[in-house]
Amino acid sequence: MPYIGRSQSQRFVVVGQSKNLQKPLEYDVRPGRRADIAGIQAVSRASWHKAYKHIFSTESIDAFLASAYGRVSLRAAIGNRRASFLVAAREGRVLGFCQFGDRGGGPELFRLYVDPRWWSRGIGRRLLSHAEMQLTATGARRYFLTVHRQNERSIVFYAKQGFIHQAARDRGDEWYMTKVLSQPEA
Repeated sequence: MPYIGRSQSQRFVVVGQSKNLQKPLEYDVRPGRRADIAGIQAVSRASWHKAYKHIFSTESIDAFLASAYGRVSLRAAIGNRRASFLVAAREGRVLGFCQFGDRGGGPELFRLYVDPRWWSRGIGRRLLSHAEMQLTATGARRYFLTVHRQNERSIVFYAKQGFIHQAARDRGDEWYMTKVLSQPEA
């Protein structure tokens, strides 16, 4: 799935109600690049260890990260023409990222992670919004994601963004959630 406006990034100033928000946070949302790999790996490591420490052992998390977020895997993900990889970056530092596309089961959010130091600052919501704009531009009417049933923080986040749990499609510990996308009026 091609990125709409691939060469452009958008700058945001986020002002909100979060108790963590002391001053406006400026960052860009743009396509991921190979130069972002180290930053994506750092965000992945911090996010996975924070979000999954009560679910998986440190060793299991590290083994998964070495495979799914290794340099070769991330190069392939960033270069994948059937998917889009976005990063939220501030002064060259990756704050969060998402990847979405279609692996044959319909439009899907593959991953969305934000550095825990930047949680509750609107970055995940902004990345999701960009993904949804691109999915809508390609004609998608809905999309899905899977999330571990014990990852309560993410489940709450996705529910607030309009995702609905479809229990009949769950696989083991992975919840299946869908969201209907609003279509622009003709």
